[in-house]
This record gives sequence, C-alpha cells and structure tokens, in this order.
Amino acid sequence: MENVYRGDYVECMVAHALGHDWQLTWINGWNWAVWDIEHRTGVRVEVKQSSARQSWDRAAEAPDRQAIARFDIAPRTGYWLKNGGDWIPFQSPSRPADVYVFAWHGERRREFADQSDPAQWRFFVVAESELPCLQKTIGLQVLKRSYSSCRIGELPDAIATAFPNQLEIGAKPPD
Repeated sequence: MENVYRGDYVECMVAHALGHDWQLTWINGWNWAVWDIEHRTGVRVEVKQSSARQSWDRAAEAPDRQAIARFDIAPRTGYWLKNGGDWIPFQSPSRPADVYVFAWHGERRREFADQSDPAQWRFFVVAESELPCLQKTIGLQVLKRSYSSCRIGELPDAIATAFPNQLEIGAKPPD
C-alpha cells in the first residue's frame, strides 16, 4: 500500500471497527481536524500509524524498523474549525484528542505483508492523559513496553477501558 494512502485507510479501518456511534471527522468535509474520529458523545480519537514495510521497500524482507518507528504526539497550539476559516488557539500547547490509537503493521516479508488486512495490524490504545507531557514523539518500543496491544476487533473495548469514566459505549449523547 502506498504510504500516502495508508493513513486514511487505517483511520477508516479503526472507525469501522468502532461502530456506528463513531464518525471520521473528514467524512463531512472537516479535513483539518486535529483528531480523526469522534464519538457521538464528543470523545475524540487520534489515529497514528506506521509500518515495518514501506512502499519503497524492494527487498523480499524489509529492514527491521521497530527500533526507529515513532509516532507524532506533539502538543498543538490550536486547531481550525470545521468551516476552515477560524483558528481556535489553545491557551497553552495541548493535545485535543482524548484517546490515541497507535497502529503498527509489523509484517516485513513482501509475500505476506498485506496492509489492507486488519488482522495484520496491532493497536496500542492510550489515553491522552497517560502520554508524556510536552513530548513530541513516542516510539514503538516504548508503546510495546508500557501498553498491551490489541487486535482490530478488540478496539472498542480497549478504548472504553482507556476512557472508563468519560465514555460509556452505547450511551445516549448529552442533551
């Protein structure tokens, strides 16, 4: 899969796995959102992805990129509203998503790697409050040491666990 498309693909895969109460922010034209998926109650999810095999890899087995795989978690200074014309600054740099989903595709062998297969992905679900303050990136090795990974079908429960008091899957939206 071309790297340029993989991010959108993984966001769609995660949103589909989460179910009908979740929506991609860009589905209705909000291409500049600083989070990717939103629950009908307002809980925000940011999806980050990386892969051992990149589209430019030509060898039968790609280099082992686990040691260098990093995900952007930099605090932001604000965000663009859906209309694209209004910038909303934060009082101090912060992360507007409530939960981060770090997706890793670790298959390095060309003949087996299929990034379109959800079963080949592993996901690390981390509440924003657990991320290191002001840190700009987090490595795959740190995620593996600090958090359990889950499969695509386990994402709804993993997100509910990461956000136990704020998100009740299936709850009615606030009035």
